[in-house]
Amino acid sequence: MAELSKRKKEILKAVIDDFIVTATPVSSQDIKDNHMPDVSSATIRSELVALEEMGYLSQPHVSAGRVPSNIAYKLYANELMQNKPLTKKDLSLIREQFEDKILDIGDVIKKAAKIISDITNYTSVVLLKDDDIVIRNVKIVGLIENTALVIIITNKQVLKDSFVTLPKGFDQGYIDTANDLLNDMFTGRNVNELGDIDFLIENEIIGFRAIFDGVLEIIKNNIKPENIVTDGEYKILDYPDGDRDSAKRFISTIKQRDGLNDLIKENDDIEFSVKIGKDEAGDFDNCAVVSAKYTLGGKEVGRAGVIGPVRMDYGRVYSVLNYVCKMLDKLLG
Repeated sequence: MAELSKRKKEILKAVIDDFIVTATPVSSQDIKDNHMPDVSSATIRSELVALEEMGYLSQPHVSAGRVPSNIAYKLYANELMQNKPLTKKDLSLIREQFEDKILDIGDVIKKAAKIISDITNYTSVVLLKDDDIVIRNVKIVGLIENTALVIIITNKQVLKDSFVTLPKGFDQGYIDTANDLLNDMFTGRNVNELGDIDFLIENEIIGFRAIFDGVLEIIKNNIKPENIVTDGEYKILDYPDGDRDSAKRFISTIKQRDGLNDLIKENDDIEFSVKIGKDEAGDFDNCAVVSAKYTLGGKEVGRAGVIGPVRMDYGRVYSVLNYVCKMLDKLLG
């Protein structure tokens, strides 16, 4: 696609800036009044026609103004937009949230997801990659009705809200033996190794197999080398850009986590990533995905991002992600 002149870029930026705020087509008179008072309306109209022919703008109706296309938003997000400094209120909110009691790394990324969603008012996604999760202790605590609470402590987090079923007539001696066997099996092991742990099971754990399988399932489902957290799934309903069926599909996909990993992951060392429309964002048609990496000791350990309407406030999103990722670098370090 041909390189845009400086004036065309200025006009395109003006159209997108106004459309993000108003969600209504932008006219040449709007641009003249709000952005370029020294340029004639005829010149602006001519440039708008050229931008439309180049695929950057469209005109819903003959008498209406123009609206940006996906390629216009892509250019805007990568080149034209200006980052919007966070307000003192934003900064204070972020710091206060991160200063609250945080028990483990899972709490950190949950906090990050909530902060990003609260401040941007879009759906947030935070991905943590960690290949060094080691189990330190496994403990089951007998409760009632043949049920035991499972507590799993790793070098990164504490999991304490899962349960397994005990056999009828269990006593404390049974629980003590089960705890000893579980720790023989799991303590000191990297979570990545657990897929091949079956070969370690010997006849001596007969009678405890159901508990062992239950604990193994809890670990596999809740302690993962790639942990992904979302927040603000229903905020897509706050925006008029999509239809109700699309919104339902969006919410369902977010809740199931399907494809979110690949959506915000990048294969290269890119700092910020922008994916717009169905061609880039897959199932999220009429949506944009902006993500940023965060690091620990110079190594990328995850990405944080937002999913929202194509008509999102990219400047504010960039500033929020940049600041939150810096806070994650600091906290995880």
